[in-house]
Amino acid sequence: MNLRLPRLLALMITALVVAGCSRGTMLPANSAQSSPDQQPNFQLVTDIPIPAGATMDNDRSLILSDRDRWTGRVVMTLGNSANEVTSFYQVQMPNFGWQPMMSVTAETSILTYLRGDRAATVQIERRTVYGTTVSVTVAPKQSDAPSGSYSGGSSAMEAAPRPAPSERVRSEQLPPPSRR
Repeated sequence: MNLRLPRLLALMITALVVAGCSRGTMLPANSAQSSPDQQPNFQLVTDIPIPAGATMDNDRSLILSDRDRWTGRVVMTLGNSANEVTSFYQVQMPNFGWQPMMSVTAETSILTYLRGDRAATVQIERRTVYGTTVSVTVAPKQSDAPSGSYSGGSSAMEAAPRPAPSERVRSEQLPPPSRR
């Protein structure tokens, strides 16, 4: 009896089981430099760049609304290094109209952007074995109203009490460093 056939069959079944366990959705690449023939007819999220080869994690993603007015989180996995993905978002987010506000590049990199009345946070993490996990969270920007104020009409929602002046944090100028 030929032993190669059962081994080949077992390998094929294993590959099908592993492929069937994937809970991701391939995302179409979306960058400001994409050509029109690469753009799909419809994308649920159109105002952030999506790197080529990105797979959306359906279990961890939440998209409310669509197109340029969505709120929520898109979590995707990529085969690229964290440095490549960080560079991609640093270049592409401004091409989509997002203004950079803050960036921290470390083991987990965080990039924060503003666009109109919305804020976006891009979190980039190295995966244990291979590639990168990217989480893009977009939400309405909080107003600049002072904390503790509430302009709603419901009497059930009362503003949080403000601390007395003696309880507030005070700020003092530090003395200049001593020179030795």
